[in-house]
Amino acid sequence: MSIELPPGTGPLTGTALAQLSCTVAGARLTEAPHTDTASTRVTVTVPGAWHSEGSSETCPSATGAG
Repeated sequence: MSIELPPGTGPLTGTALAQLSCTVAGARLTEAPHTDTASTRVTVTVPGAWHSEGSSETCPSATGAG
């Protein structure tokens, strides 16, 4: 899955990137309830500036903590 943020968006903290990954995984689960979100890979990009990759593997719902 990928998220494209608007130009001019600065680098995000690790917490912000993790939140985006978990939100995307949660949305994917809502859209496709039988999908395994524990392995959802997420790429966050600001075109021409930066990109980062994350995973839903550390989300509280994926680890059973939430």
